[in-house]
Amino acid sequence: MVAARPQTGPQSWLLKLAAALTGAILAAFVAIHMVGNIKAYFGPAHFNDYAHWLRVAGEPLLPEMGLLWAFRVVLLISIIIHIAATLALTFRSRSARGPHRARGLRAESWVSRTMLITGIALLGFIIIHILDLTTGHLNGAFQAPTHTSSFAYENLIASFSRPLFSLLYLIAMGALAVHLIHGLWLLATDFAVTGPRTRRVWKVIAYAAGIVIALVNISVPIAVLTGVLS
Repeated sequence: MVAARPQTGPQSWLLKLAAALTGAILAAFVAIHMVGNIKAYFGPAHFNDYAHWLRVAGEPLLPEMGLLWAFRVVLLISIIIHIAATLALTFRSRSARGPHRARGLRAESWVSRTMLITGIALLGFIIIHILDLTTGHLNGAFQAPTHTSSFAYENLIASFSRPLFSLLYLIAMGALAVHLIHGLWLLATDFAVTGPRTRRVWKVIAYAAGIVIALVNISVPIAVLTGVLS
């Protein structure tokens, strides 16, 4: 009989807690980002003013973009911890199951099986999204923000006027919906949310959050391509 390999690294409950907390931070960010996207429907001035406010928030106590960069650092750290914790849990779970799965176990849902795929897809999308709308490296019509003007609306229109980038955004939002639904459901599972009624309510919340955020975000490139936003 082969002795079980001793567990190394942080305990599983700590990894689950880290994944849950960072996941909650990232979920809150995408919800706030969705609200920001809605502002595009109120016109260029409103959207640009909002983007400019994000750059100067905290002045004069903080330098220009000081608060924005602090927020970006928190997001970056959250992404790194989230990836590290979820990968560690995945490998640990597969190692514990061994090469053969016991018969009779409930099959994993299709959402669960695609969690790693959607996570990788979202990471790639984040990089492309930053290069497109933050640094402008992938957008030939990109206008760099100044101290008085953000040009966020103009850059948004220029980006989503390209069908390929709009299609990429739509696919990414589909991956985000799947990832959010499963991630929020895991919060209930990992932290022992019990009771059939409570779990049903949480499941509705998970699906509603994932679908609503994705649909609202998807509406923006569609609105640009159809001329609703221009």
